[in-house]
Amino acid sequence: MADIWLFGHHAVKAALKSSRRKVKELLVTKQSEAEYIDLARTKNIRLQIVDRNRIDKMSDQPHQGVAIHVANLAATNIKDLYDTDLLLMLDQVTDPHNVGACLRSANAFGCSGVIVPSAHSPKDSPIIAKAAAGALEDTPLVAVANLAQTLKNLKQENFWIVGLDGHSEQNLSEVDMGGKIVIVMGSEGQGLRDLVRKQCDFIAKLPMRGTVESLNVSVATGIALYETRRGK
Repeated sequence: MADIWLFGHHAVKAALKSSRRKVKELLVTKQSEAEYIDLARTKNIRLQIVDRNRIDKMSDQPHQGVAIHVANLAATNIKDLYDTDLLLMLDQVTDPHNVGACLRSANAFGCSGVIVPSAHSPKDSPIIAKAAAGALEDTPLVAVANLAQTLKNLKQENFWIVGLDGHSEQNLSEVDMGGKIVIVMGSEGQGLRDLVRKQCDFIAKLPMRGTVESLNVSVATGIALYETRRGK
């Protein structure tokens, strides 16, 4: 299993508290030492005090003076999520910042997992972990080979598939959100791919009253998940 470095307080503290992460090294500046002494002791990890420049050289992302060396999270099998009631699928969302922000919303609204394609999609990474603000440790990113086939399988497990498209005639609030739901979000530019769209039981939109034509995918995801939970 590959190793990665995570940066920033949210990502580092979440990794330290997670039972799913294997922690190998913890680096902090003198200014951040007091925040991590107890956490490091709990995990039986030696806390290393380093100069800020050392962490600067490790990442061009904001790091707040903390870095942690961890093993990648073990993969989650989609079948392990069949008995849950809410999942999120991201089709063609490739920006790791957006994936992380979607993961954060998924965690906030009780999604049991975020499904992404195995190819051409960011997975466990420092950028995702930082944007997810700790959610990556508790809400798994589930990589699958074929999104359309995965949706077929989920439908056989009694999930209703709801795709988001700003051109739909139906508002998301008009969809019955009872039962098991998969919310499917496409990219801001291309939206849902045809094969994925064909597997959706409903295509719905978020009503827009202003002059902007669309929302950032992570913002739209948060609103869609809120509306889904509100309807349950």
